Formats: sequence, structure tokens, C-alpha cells
Amino acid sequence: MAMRVKDFRISQVWEVLRHLDASAVGSKRTTLKFNKVNQNIELHFPVSSSADICALQKIPGSEVCHQGKSAKAVVTLDKTQFVPEVVNSVISKPKSFWIDSPFCSDIKRQKVLVEFSSPNIAKPFHMGHLRSTIIGNYVSNLMSSLGHDVHRINYLGDWGTQFGLLNVGLELGQVSDEQIAANPIQVLYESYVLANREAEKDPGILSRARQIFKQMEDGDFAETERWEKFRQYTISELKQTYHRLGVVFDEYQWESMFGAKDISSVIAELEGMNLLNDNPDGKRVVKVGNRNVTLVKSDGSTLYLTRDVAAAKHRFQQHKFDQLLYVVENGQGDHFIALKHILKGLDHPWSDGITHIKFGRIHGMSTRRGQAVFLKDILDEARERSTIRQNISKNTRVGSDDKSAEVLGVSAVIINDLKQRRQKDYTFDWEKALQMQGDSGSRLQYTHCRLCSLRENSGARPADECNATLLTESQATALVTEIARYFYGS
Repeated sequence: MAMRVKDFRISQVWEVLRHLDASAVGSKRTTLKFNKVNQNIELHFPVSSSADICALQKIPGSEVCHQGKSAKAVVTLDKTQFVPEVVNSVISKPKSFWIDSPFCSDIKRQKVLVEFSSPNIAKPFHMGHLRSTIIGNYVSNLMSSLGHDVHRINYLGDWGTQFGLLNVGLELGQVSDEQIAANPIQVLYESYVLANREAEKDPGILSRARQIFKQMEDGDFAETERWEKFRQYTISELKQTYHRLGVVFDEYQWESMFGAKDISSVIAELEGMNLLNDNPDGKRVVKVGNRNVTLVKSDGSTLYLTRDVAAAKHRFQQHKFDQLLYVVENGQGDHFIALKHILKGLDHPWSDGITHIKFGRIHGMSTRRGQAVFLKDILDEARERSTIRQNISKNTRVGSDDKSAEVLGVSAVIINDLKQRRQKDYTFDWEKALQMQGDSGSRLQYTHCRLCSLRENSGARPADECNATLLTESQATALVTEIARYFYGS
């Protein structure tokens, strides 16, 4: 994003750059850096003309480094002027100082939909859903802080043959509505496991499951109202768990929202654009690159991709979004390539706003009771382990309680995930996640508590203006430099 020279709010930066070629001024080419060796705050940018080099020679503290055919300028800024200017700007608007910066003011405010978390109600809440929840919430918060109108969607899986199996499992287990209401996610999962186990002995069970799903898709399922009740029980329990993570969704959607009518519309569109091909085995496919992607199975039922096309169309009709972000693991890359390809083939230009935010998998996360399958189990385990650590720590001044252990445990899980490289797999380690050294959630919380305690007990009043002579530590200067980058997106 190129900036106008007059937009640089830090006066020293403006003074330096206003004399130079405007093409050298831009957030991607001009960078503020803190030099750890000499403790200087430096402005780095490329120079491409002899006029720029001559202009720089007149600026105190400037240096030109030649690197082959290119040259880079390094200008040392006056800390006594730079530091108070940045800090005072933050003091005046501590929770929104970046919004008035050119970096943000040049951003066009958009309607952004973020789909994340999205577990299946009949399957375990696996670790991919945990990463999606943490990263999706972070992305949503970041977009909101930049002034975008963000709408958070949790797209819950309640469709497909597995839900036919779930209904069979409920029948086999003679599960009552009261049992489901008391512990919906656990009971539905156990019913699903029961049906799968019995299906291995009796092939007729899988046929029955397919038949039930076909009835569901055609709108002929006799127990639709009961099914709706199960979904509401599930949402209620999920909301309690999401609350522990500080996550709130604007809307819960279901795969089943996009039934026969919506799917028929998609199929008709594809046929009208000559994009749908019939296979000899009865499947109906779309060509995506060099592969055939199935949209309709040989028995006439549809796939997740078909419903995703219908869902994307519905979301644009409802929200007229500029961006639709899907926070889903790396393994679904081909799915989203196909989704965009199909929507583009249907002549929907808004499909350019669809982005797949990928992430790697978590390995090795388990509880003392065995392999963790529910998010609640993981958060409970984090709280229990934090309680044990608080009780044996010499620094715990009062007895540990569930509230503080909950905060420490949840922080450990969230920060441990966010500090990983997003697209890489990683192995979870409880000891590393809960450690008090390094970049951990526990360390972050304890540091925050220590700072709050110092502020409350010192008797000092926060300053109205910055006295730069008091900020002599290198860590303070480095932090001010990092904050300053918000003023123009360096």
C-alpha cells in the first residue's frame, strides 16, 4: 500500500521522506527498525536516484549503503523527539490510536464474513476445530480492530450419511430426549459410535442410514422437529465452551439449511452453464483443472462441496460481503480451490473475495483419561494442570481457585497455538504450554498481574505526557519503535 508523504504522522519520518522521490515512500518499502547493537531507532528505505542521495547528505544521521546496483538509506532518528511523539499519540487514544494512522485510514472498510470452528455434532471436536476456533477468533478481532464490519459464522455439520447413522444409533440405544438434553454432545457422539460398531456386524444398518439421510435431504424425514431440538441442545452446550475461550459467534448455520431447493438451484445453474457432466457410474461431476470433482452421488444425494456452493451464494445474497474467509486446515485446500472455481464458472464475481486461511495440524494432545475428543475435555485438563502448578509454586501467595486456574489454563492453550507457525503442523506438549519461562500464556498472565499489582501499589498516577529521559531501557525503546510502525504500516 503506497502512502502519500504528507500522511506520515511521525514528524521526523515526514521530514526525511518529504525531500525524496515519492516512489520510495510506501509501507512495503519503508521500515522503522530498532538497532540492538547501537540502540538507535532507524528509518530504512531504498533510494534510486542521485537526487535522493544528494538530499540525504543534508540530513543529519543519514547513511547510504550500496548493495550492488541498488542502494539503501539508513537514517538515525532523534529518540528524544521520536519517543514522546509516539507515546503521547498512544496516551491520547490508547484503544484506537492506530485507526487514525494513514495505514488504517487508507483501508477501504469492508463487510467481512469469517467462518471458523465448525465442528460436526455427531463427531469428536478434533484439534483442527480447536485451531480453527483460536485462529478464526484472532482473525475476526484483527479485522474488527481495522474498522471492518465483521460477521462471525459457525457452520455446524449436521448432514450426510453419518447423520443417518446417528439416528440409527439413537434408535438402537433407545436414547430419550431427556438424556440428550442433559449431555447432548457426549450422548450424540456415543450413539454415533454405537451405530458404527453395529454396522460392522450388520450391513443393513448402513443401508438404513443412507435411507434416512435421503429422507432428510428430500424433506421427508418424520422426526425433523426432534432433530431440530438436538441441534439446539448442541448449540447451548457449545456456547458454554466457547465462552471459556472468549469466543462469540454472530450466527450459527447448519449444513441442513441448504436442502433440496437450494441444491436444485445450484444444479440448474451448473447445467445452464454446461459445467456439469454425467459419469457412466451415475455421478455428476465438474471439471476443476485436470480432475473431476463430484457434486451429486450416483444415488442422487449431494456432497459437502455442493452444499458449500449453496451456502456461499446464500451468504452473499444475505450480507453482500466483500470478503468471505474460511479458517480451515491445510488438508482442505483442494476443496476451496474447487469451490472458487465453480462459483467463478457460475459467473459470480464476488467469489474473488473468498480466501482459505490454512493452518497445520496439532499432534499429541491428550488428557490423563486418554485421547481428548472434546474441547471441554481439553480446557478442563488445562485448568486441572494449572491448579496443580499453582499449588506447588512458591510464588502463589494465596490458595489457588478455579477462576484463576481457568484463566491460566485457557491462556496457555490459546497462546501456545498462536505462537506456532500457522501453516505448520506441531506437536502439543503440556509442559511447554504451561511453563512459566519464555513465550507462554501462563507467563503472559503472571506478567500482566505483576504489572497491575505494581501500578496499584506504587501510588503513582499515569503521566499525561511522556518524559523521554525516563525511558532509557533498550526494551522500552524497542517497544516504542514497534508501536510506531502502526502509524504507517511499516
